Amino acid sequence: MVDREVKIAALSLVSLLAIVAIVYPTISAYDNSAFAFSEFAVLGPGQSLAGYPRLLVTGQPFLLYAYIENHEGNAEYYQVLVKLGNQSTSISNSTAANAPVIFKNAAVLLDNQSLEFPMYLSISNIGLNQRLIFELWTYNMAKSGFSYTGIWNQIWINVTLP
Repeated sequence: MVDREVKIAALSLVSLLAIVAIVYPTISAYDNSAFAFSEFAVLGPGQSLAGYPRLLVTGQPFLLYAYIENHEGNAEYYQVLVKLGNQSTSISNSTAANAPVIFKNAAVLLDNQSLEFPMYLSISNIGLNQRLIFELWTYNMAKSGFSYTGIWNQIWINVTLP
C-alpha cells in the first residue's frame, strides 16, 4: 500500500515538473512591455478627485496636485506641463496642446514608484470657458528631450476680476 502511495506521489511530482518545464519558457519569453504604462491624475485641493475650482479670480493663487505612477518596467524621467487654453485649443492623445505653459515640474520615478506633488497656480487672464490642460511628458534619450506621452487631463474654468 505504501509502495503505491509513493508511486502516485512520484508520478504527481514528475507531472508537475513536466508542466513547469513546458510552461516556464513560454512565460519567461512573454513580453511584459506590452503592459507598460504610466498613470497620471490631477487632484483637487483636498488631494482627491474632487473639489476642482471652476471660478477663479485673476492673480489669486490656487492649489491642485499632480499624481504620477510609473509602470513602464524601468525608471522614467517625467515632466508635467500645465497650459492655459480655451475652447478652440486642440489636444489629443497624439498632439500636445499649442498653448502657453503656466507651470512645469519634472521628476524621476523608478518602476512601480509613484509621486504626488503640489501645483501652485495663478491665472492672470480673465475669460470664460478657459481650460487648464495638464500634459504628461517623458524624457526621450534618442531625441535628447521630452516627448509627449499622449496622456492629458483638463479642467474648465472661468476667470474674473477681483
